[in-house]
Amino acid sequence: MLRDLLILLIITLLPALPMEGKKRTANSVKQEKREVNRRIEQTRGKIKSNLEQTRRQLAQFESLGAEISMADKSISALSHKVDSVTAREKALADTVELSRKRVDALKTSYAESLRSIRRQRQLSSATTFIFSSRSFSEARRRMRYLRELSNWQTEKATDLHEAIKILEVRQNELDSMRRTLAASLSELKIQKGKLVKARSESNALVGKLRRQGRQLNQALNEQQARNKRLDDELNRIIEEEARAAAEAERQRRIAAEKAAKEAEAAEAAKKAQTVQNNKKQTGNSASPKKGGEKNNKTTATPPTIPETKAAASEQKRQKEIANVPGTPRKPAAKTFEQAKGRLPMPVTGPAVIVSDFGRHAHEEFSKVEVQNNGIDIETSPGASAVAVYPGTVSMVIVMDGFHNVVLVRHGEYLTVYAGITDLAVHKGQQVTAGQALGRIYSDPADGNRTRLHFEVRREKEKLNPSLWLR
Repeated sequence: MLRDLLILLIITLLPALPMEGKKRTANSVKQEKREVNRRIEQTRGKIKSNLEQTRRQLAQFESLGAEISMADKSISALSHKVDSVTAREKALADTVELSRKRVDALKTSYAESLRSIRRQRQLSSATTFIFSSRSFSEARRRMRYLRELSNWQTEKATDLHEAIKILEVRQNELDSMRRTLAASLSELKIQKGKLVKARSESNALVGKLRRQGRQLNQALNEQQARNKRLDDELNRIIEEEARAAAEAERQRRIAAEKAAKEAEAAEAAKKAQTVQNNKKQTGNSASPKKGGEKNNKTTATPPTIPETKAAASEQKRQKEIANVPGTPRKPAAKTFEQAKGRLPMPVTGPAVIVSDFGRHAHEEFSKVEVQNNGIDIETSPGASAVAVYPGTVSMVIVMDGFHNVVLVRHGEYLTVYAGITDLAVHKGQQVTAGQALGRIYSDPADGNRTRLHFEVRREKEKLNPSLWLR
C-alpha cells in the first residue's frame, strides 16, 4: 500500500518538477521581451515623426525652390525693363543733345547772316541796313526780309526750345521709372538672397533628418533583431518545457506500466496462492460440493487499480470538458495534423487577413522590413478569439503590444492567439473547438481597429497559418 502511494506521488510530481525552474526563466525572458517591444514602439514613433518632419521640410524646400524660380523670372523681367528704360533714356538724351545743337546752330546761322550783311553793305546795324536803301520800295523789301528772318529764327528757336522741354520732361519720367525699377530689382535680389539662404538651410535640415531617419531605422533593425533573439530564446524555453512535459509524461507512463505490472504480478501471485490453498482444502475436505463453492468464490477477479484510476481520470476529464464555457464546434478532423486546410477562422464575426506570414515591408514604413511569425486578422469591435481545435491552454502571457497571449497545445502542435483582453480561460484548462478564449482588443487611438495575431507552430517550427485555415 505504501509503495502504491509513493508511485502515485511520483506520477503526480513528475510533470510539475521541471516546469517551475523553466517558468522563472521564461518570465524573465518575457519581461525583457516586453521592454524590447516597448522600445521598438518608441523607435517606430520616432521614425514616424522623423518622416513627417522630413516630408514637411521637403515640401518647404520645394516651395522655396518655386519662389526662387518666380523671383528669378521677376528679376529677369525687371532687368529687361530697366535695360529698355535705360536705352530709351539714352536715346532721349541723345535727341535733347541733338536739339540743343540745332538751336545753337540756328543761332550761329542767324548771327552769321547778320555778319554777312554787314560785310556786304558795310552796315553796323539793321537800321542802317534799312535806311541805306536807294528807294522806298527797296527799304520795304529790306524791312520785310529782316522781319521774316527774325520771325523764322524766333519760330525755329521756339519750336526747338519746346521740343527740348518735352524731351527733358520725358527724360525725367524715364529716369524716375528707371530708379523705381532699379529699386524693385534690388529688393527682388535681396528677397532672392533670403530665399536661397532659407532653401540652403532647409536642404541642410532635410539632410539632417534623413541621417536621423537612417539612424532610427538602424536602431529599429537592431531592436527587431534583439526581439528576434528574445523570441528565439522564448521558443527555446517553450521547447524545453515541451520536452520536459514529454519526458514527465514518458516517466509517468513508465511508472504506470511498472505499477500495472507489479499489480498484475501481485494478482497472479495471489491467484496462484489461492489455487494452491484451494487444492489443499479440496484434499482435506469430505464434501466436494462445498469445496467447489468455495473455489468459485475465491476465483472471482476484482477490478485492477489502473483500470479504476483510468475510469476516474476519464470521468474527471469529461466533467472538465462539460464545464468549459463557450459554444463548442465539431473538430475539423480526428487529429490536428489531419485538420490542415480545414480549421475555422480563430475569430467570431467577419475576418480579413491584413498581414501575411513571413518577411515583408512594414505597412507604414516601406523601407523597413518586418518578420511576421503568423498572420494578423482584422475583425469587428467586440469580436472574440476562439480555439480552432480542441486542446489544453499551456501558457497565458502578458506582452506589451500584444496584451494577453494564449498558447493552446494540440499534442506536438501549438496555436498562438495574441491581442486578447477579458480572458475567458486559464493555464491548464482544456478547451474545445470554437470555445471563446477572450475578447479581442480594439484600439481607440486607431478608430477601434480590432486585430488578432494568430500563429501555428509544430514545436519550434513556425508554420504558415493561412495554409491551415479553410
